[in-house]
Amino acid sequence: MSVYTPFPLPVITYSILHRPVPGVPREQYEGTIIEMHRRVEEESVLFGEQHAKSVAELSGRQAQMLRGGLGQFLETPIRSDDAEVKRIFQEAFEEHRGQVSEAGPYGAIASWAGFATLHAQGPPWLKKMVANGRRSRRVLGLDSPKGGTGAYESVYVVRGGLNLDVLEHVVRDRLGIYASAHGKHIGEAAPFVVAAHNLVHASGADFWKSLSSAWGEAVVSFDKPAVPYDRFRASLAPLIDRALAGSGAPAATLWQRKLGLGRGTEFALRILLSRRDDASGVIGQLRSADDPVVSGTFGADASLLLKELFHPRTS
Repeated sequence: MSVYTPFPLPVITYSILHRPVPGVPREQYEGTIIEMHRRVEEESVLFGEQHAKSVAELSGRQAQMLRGGLGQFLETPIRSDDAEVKRIFQEAFEEHRGQVSEAGPYGAIASWAGFATLHAQGPPWLKKMVANGRRSRRVLGLDSPKGGTGAYESVYVVRGGLNLDVLEHVVRDRLGIYASAHGKHIGEAAPFVVAAHNLVHASGADFWKSLSSAWGEAVVSFDKPAVPYDRFRASLAPLIDRALAGSGAPAATLWQRKLGLGRGTEFALRILLSRRDDASGVIGQLRSADDPVVSGTFGADASLLLKELFHPRTS
């Protein structure tokens, strides 16, 4: 039985809001971000391959030891059956491991980055949400100096909490913090804010596969009203499906912050955009929903981060 048997294996975003220090050109900074994502993606694949090889070698040794132990209790030598017996044992070990661990694939299974656009075309309420987003970033210490480059968001997706440890190992130990894109990014970035969220609901097309063709992403941040979590999520999910249909936006995902892991609001609705204007259609439908709990959630206090993607990737 897997540790995740009582509940679904969580899909987690590890997101970082950041901006460059004054004097770092936008092209240079974005190049560093792209290199950072590329290295994390490559090292995640290598980590998974090395782990699979180690598991296969361990299973082989265990199968050989078990066959040797059983041989002491058998009257008839089974040397001619060595390979078949070892294969049966090894497959049994690997099947058992898969049933109890359920941790892979390892490292980042998807990652993307985008640049926050500071202006939005649309109704007054949309511009108000963008202004709320700028205000929230100032509160988080991500003010952009006058004339300086605005904020960025980098997102990494993993399956299961164990892979947060794998992601940390990849960045800190396999990349290192000095002669690598990670070290360069630290040197170029001003203070940044990190948060981790669990996937609550997915709507529309496959989000990860849609990244490569998306223009950008709208991230609506909000807090839950005074209703139970299960009721709130159950009310919101079908309305997201309905709002997405016919909007032009290919996919949307709803995320809830992991316990205490991050600053800012608790929920985030991520909407992939084929065009900049697609955001107002989806959010407008949610604002006018018949459910007052949901419509109120996307009211005056919600904030919007509108991003142009420049590094989409799927595994």
